[in-house]
Amino acid sequence: MTSREYKNMDKKETEYDKIWATIAEVWELSKKTDKLIAETSKEVAKTSKIVAETSKKVSETSASVDKFHESIKETRKEVGGLGKSYGMHAEAYFSSSLKRSKQFGGNTYDIVYDDLKSSKTMPNGEVLNGQYDVVMANGDSVAIIEIKSKVQQNDVKDLVDRKVGDFKKLFNHYASFDIYLGVAGFAYDKDAEQEALDSGVGILKLSGENLEIQDTHLKVY
Repeated sequence: MTSREYKNMDKKETEYDKIWATIAEVWELSKKTDKLIAETSKEVAKTSKIVAETSKKVSETSASVDKFHESIKETRKEVGGLGKSYGMHAEAYFSSSLKRSKQFGGNTYDIVYDDLKSSKTMPNGEVLNGQYDVVMANGDSVAIIEIKSKVQQNDVKDLVDRKVGDFKKLFNHYASFDIYLGVAGFAYDKDAEQEALDSGVGILKLSGENLEIQDTHLKVY
């Protein structure tokens, strides 16, 4: 074998060594990749489990929130029903008391209406509606009593600023009569009684088990 042939053989062996070295590196890299893929798959599985658990918790929470909202609706409905019942009880109590006594502001009345309603189309085409809890009348005067379970300051203002004016339009045969106003309730909000006193509106309320009427300060409307 010539020296050139030896050199060529050495050169081929060197190239083979490089190839095997490269194959070895690829093999090691492949093993690392397989390990990384296995670890990644494990993490993905763990993440999927967490996502599934989170989705379940979200669904459970959503169901709880819906149930809570339904509970609130039911509570509001019950409270509203209770308030309505309380208001009806107040109307029944004060209406029956006034029907028995027929007295207000030092006047005796011949007729006592409860829940008096009327509707009238005005010249401008507007339909005017009115509803009055108690209306007492005689030959020259009328008493209008607004009844609430709890009287608010705005109830007094509305009676004075709007309802008495509407009454004169709806029942114009009473327009020339002396009209007196009153508010009645089991309870009074802050400033409601003072508003009534300042406006010349009578105050009807419970004092123990008895009906108390403050009507010495009445104003004619």
